[in-house]
Amino acid sequence: MELLVVLTIFSTVVTSATDIFLLTNRSQRKIFGLERAQADARFTIEAITREIRTGSIDYAYYAGRAAPIAIPDAELALIDSSNTKIKFEVSTVANQALCADAQSRPCLLVTVGTNPAVAITPKKVAVRTAKFYIEPLTDPLAYDPVAGAYTTNVQPHVTVVLALESRGDRAGEQSVVYLQTTATNRGYRR
Repeated sequence: MELLVVLTIFSTVVTSATDIFLLTNRSQRKIFGLERAQADARFTIEAITREIRTGSIDYAYYAGRAAPIAIPDAELALIDSSNTKIKFEVSTVANQALCADAQSRPCLLVTVGTNPAVAITPKKVAVRTAKFYIEPLTDPLAYDPVAGAYTTNVQPHVTVVLALESRGDRAGEQSVVYLQTTATNRGYRR
């Protein structure tokens, strides 16, 4: 009888210890996934912000599109300090082969000059949301001779809203990170 009581207590303790170990292991994987997603999101948003600060918004690109700048816009067109055109956009069904792997779809693409687009989001990280709020909607460097003034007196700035999902091999490793920042062009001159 004593042996049965001991075996029951022992099996209960082992079962509880195993459950605690598995729960801790799952939590640790989730935390690692979240940390990885945060690091990847910070890198991506910093790359975009750096280009906004050192370059300028390419208002000519938006004027040449079929649709004007939308609020929010799905693309961000810039001109860097060396007059090279840069465009950030989320991949579409047509160009998802450019993403790092199948788990990274859709991804954030960057096109520099005439080079083909490349993914800037790493493997196993997908873009849930990428929105660009461009202000002002018209080029502040454009002079309107009829009005005798510039079209607007607002310094160009872009608010970037980004949601990245880290996709691990297991369900517990998936995490979503939301980031938002506003960057102003530092080289605004009239």
